[in-house]
Amino acid sequence: MKKLIFYVVLICSVNLVKSQITNEGTPWSWEMNEVNKNKITPVVMKSFDLNKIKAEDAVNDLKGDVPYRFGYEFDVDLGLGNSGAWDKLPNGDRIWRINLLSKGARTMNFVFDLFQIPRGATIYLYNNDKTDLLGAYTNICNRPDEMLGTWLVQGENVWIEYYEPLAVKGQGKLNLGKIVHGYRSVTDAEIEQKALGSSGDCNQDVNCPIGDDFEATKDKLKRAVGFIILNGFVCTGTLINNTNNDKAPYFLTANHCESGSTSTWAFRFNWISPNPSCATTASSPDAAVNQTTSGATLLAANSESDMKLLNLDGGLDPSWDLEWAGWDRSGEAPGFVVGIHHPAGDIMKICRYDQSPTKRVVDFNGNPSTEVWNIADWDLGVTEKGSSGSALFDPNGRIIGKLSGGAAACDGVNDNGALDFYGRFDVSWDFGTTDATRLSNWLDPTNTGKTTLDMLSVEMTNGEVTPPATDEILVSFNPSIAKVNIFKTTENVIEYMIYDISGALVDTGRLLTQEGEIDMADKSSGMYFVYIKDTSNGRAFTKKVVINRRF
Repeated sequence: MKKLIFYVVLICSVNLVKSQITNEGTPWSWEMNEVNKNKITPVVMKSFDLNKIKAEDAVNDLKGDVPYRFGYEFDVDLGLGNSGAWDKLPNGDRIWRINLLSKGARTMNFVFDLFQIPRGATIYLYNNDKTDLLGAYTNICNRPDEMLGTWLVQGENVWIEYYEPLAVKGQGKLNLGKIVHGYRSVTDAEIEQKALGSSGDCNQDVNCPIGDDFEATKDKLKRAVGFIILNGFVCTGTLINNTNNDKAPYFLTANHCESGSTSTWAFRFNWISPNPSCATTASSPDAAVNQTTSGATLLAANSESDMKLLNLDGGLDPSWDLEWAGWDRSGEAPGFVVGIHHPAGDIMKICRYDQSPTKRVVDFNGNPSTEVWNIADWDLGVTEKGSSGSALFDPNGRIIGKLSGGAAACDGVNDNGALDFYGRFDVSWDFGTTDATRLSNWLDPTNTGKTTLDMLSVEMTNGEVTPPATDEILVSFNPSIAKVNIFKTTENVIEYMIYDISGALVDTGRLLTQEGEIDMADKSSGMYFVYIKDTSNGRAFTKKVVINRRF
C-alpha cells in the first residue's frame, strides 16, 4: 500500500479572546541536511510476554468495569539530561532528539511526567519513515502539574524532537515517564485488514441509516462524541452543554474509565468513516482528518451512577465544527434510545434500541447499588469494550445515561442478543453534596432549575444564544509577504487587534474600505492572533497566522 505523510493537528489551550491554538509545520531536522539521525542510537524497549497480556485481556474483555486495553506500558526515565542527543544549528539554536524502538508495536504513545518548555520551543513526534507526524507541542501546552500525554504515532520506531531557540537555551524541562506499546490496533495502522480497529462485524458506522426520526439529530450529535486514550486504555465520551450555552469544554464519560492522571489523557473528535460499513465484513475507510487535543481536569465523579465529568484543558478548535449534546435529568424513560461510540477503539459507530429502557440497580465497579438504564437487546448495532462512557441519547438527542457495562457483542454480522446498561444521568445530576460528586453545579451554573437542555446548536437556533457570524467578512493570509487580506460585503467599519502567542497586544487598527490588508511584514517569526470585530453589530472572531522566517 502506498504510504503518504499524514499530518496530525494537535491543539493546546491559551486564554486569548476565547481562541484555541492549532499547531502545524514540520520538525527542523527534516530540513537540515547536516543533521545525521543515524548517529543516534535507538533506545530499545524490553520485550514482554504478549501471550500473558492477551490472556489477561481475554478475561478483562468479558468484564464491564475495566476499560479496553490496547497497549502495554513501559515505565521509563528518559529526559534531556540522561538520553538522546543534542545538535547545534548554524544560528546557535539547537535540537534534541531521541529515537525509541519497541519491536512489534502497531502504535506508540507517550506520557511526559515533566513537560515545561519555553516560548518559541517546539516538540514533534514522528515515525522513522516520516509517514505519521504529531505536533507541534509548544509552551501553550504547559500545565501547572507539568505533565502531558500524547496521541498515537503509528509504528514501532518513533522519534521525539525538541527544538530550543538560543534565546531560551536551557529553559526547557522534559522527561518521559511512560511509553505505551500499542499491540491492538486503534488507528489506521493496519488499514489493509478487515477494519481500522478491532470491533465486530455487526457494528454500524455512525453514517449508516438510523431511522428518519433520528437522522438529522444524529448528524449533529456525532460531532459531540470523542474517543479517549487513557495511557494504554481507551474509552468514549461526549461534549455536553450547560445552561450558559457558552461552549465550556465539559466532557462526560464513565467513572470506571480510569488509567493514570487525566492530565495525560488525549482525545480525538470527528473520527468518522466517509464510506460507512453497515453490519458487514467490509472495511470502513479511514477519515481524512485527525482532530486531537491533550489534557483534562477531573471536575466531578461518582460510582453511584458511574459518572465522570472532565474539563478538556487542551482547547477545541472552532474549525472542527463540534457539537455540545443536551441532556434530560427527569428520569423519565423515552420511547427509544440511541448510542454513539468507539467500540474497541474503532472508528465511530452507532446503535439503536426501539423500546423504552428500564431502570435497575446493579453491583458494578465496587458499588453494589449503581443505578442504571437497562438495554435488553439492541435492535440495530451493538456496543463493545471501548464504548464505555459513551452517551445514551433520547429521541431529542439529549443524554440520559453513559455506558457502564453489559454483555452485548457481535456474533458475526448479527449481535448476540445480550444486554447493556448505562449509568443514569438523573442520578448523576444531584448525587452527593459537593461539586465533586454531581453534575448540577457544572451544567446549571446559574441554578436555572431546567430539567432538560437541548444541544448547543438547537439552543442557538432557538434564539437563546446568537452565534458569531463571519460570513460577511472574508479573511485570508499570504505567508510569503506576511499580509492579512480582508474583504467585507458591507461598508461596516472593522477594528482589529493583533496578539502574539503570549497574549501581548502588538498592533491595532481600523479598516474603512470594503477591501483592505493588514501588513505584518515587520513582525518577527512566530504565531499571532488577529482579532477582528465588526463595529456595527459587535460580531467578532479570531484568525491565527504563523510567520516563519528560518535562518
